Amino acid sequence: MSEHPQSQNTKSLNADLVAFIIICVFSGIGLLLFANMKLVPLQSNENSVEVAQVETTATLPPNTPIPPTATATLPPTNTPPAPTPMPTVALAEPPQSAVEASSGESAGTTDPALVSQGEQLFMLCSACHGPDGRGLPNLGKDLVASEFVAGLTDQELLDFIKVGRPIWDPLNTTGIDMPGKGGNPAMTDDDIWAIITYIRDLSAQAGDAVEVSAPISGAELAYDPALVAEGEQLFLLCSACHGSDGRGLPNLGKDLVMSEFVAGLTDQELLDFIKTGRPIWDTLNTTGIDMPAKGGNPAMTDEQILAIIAYVRSLSAGGG
Repeated sequence: MSEHPQSQNTKSLNADLVAFIIICVFSGIGLLLFANMKLVPLQSNENSVEVAQVETTATLPPNTPIPPTATATLPPTNTPPAPTPMPTVALAEPPQSAVEASSGESAGTTDPALVSQGEQLFMLCSACHGPDGRGLPNLGKDLVASEFVAGLTDQELLDFIKVGRPIWDPLNTTGIDMPGKGGNPAMTDDDIWAIITYIRDLSAQAGDAVEVSAPISGAELAYDPALVAEGEQLFLLCSACHGSDGRGLPNLGKDLVMSEFVAGLTDQELLDFIKTGRPIWDTLNTTGIDMPAKGGNPAMTDEQILAIIAYVRSLSAGGG
């Protein structure tokens, strides 16, 4: 029996469909293979271009100028110029000591160039102390005939000038502030040495310097013996540092009997000094030991201190 025509048609359609699917599958595989073959060379070419670019950048031909890089320029700053220091002179040797300058020796023993330099620099000091160093009313004191100046060594006077004397200092009797270094912070030690030499020279030529190293004679003392005796008893407080005889103790208090500083002060100035003392931060303190005000006894009166001063003066008169 022959198959039914409709069944044959169905089989024929199925065969065609299978063939079509197979063709599509093989065509898709062929397209994928062809696409892969095209993409591989393109990627290779891109990589080669990138490598070529890197190599071109890394290896420049010799003598190839390199373009300069931009450098940021900071705007100028308004920096004030540094103060011009005052002229200095080299010291061949230390200046005369206070005792030599106050002994009336001729000014010829001092370097004339140093004196001349000090005279020029003294112009700053002359605003208060006068062009001749004799002082100006209600401003600066007389430096030529000053017992205080004569009673200090050159080093002590140098240290004093560097610090000055403010108006709150009890030894300031003018009520005018004496600025450190005369108000010129740029002044050097050599400048001050020259000024001191000039002042010593003025004192020597004027014959007004005070002899402070010689002991005071008994005739010059007008202290009541009872006052001296009272001062001797009160001096026991001071003897802890200055010794029972006033000659000082090592690494404690200085010798008061032969002290140029003590001899160069009036009784009033010495009274004011004792009432204030000399702390360890004071540049004129060379012992490194604090000298307490009133010897460490706040209850001490001015009269008692004056009695101690009378006793110290009596020691100087009889201790030469």
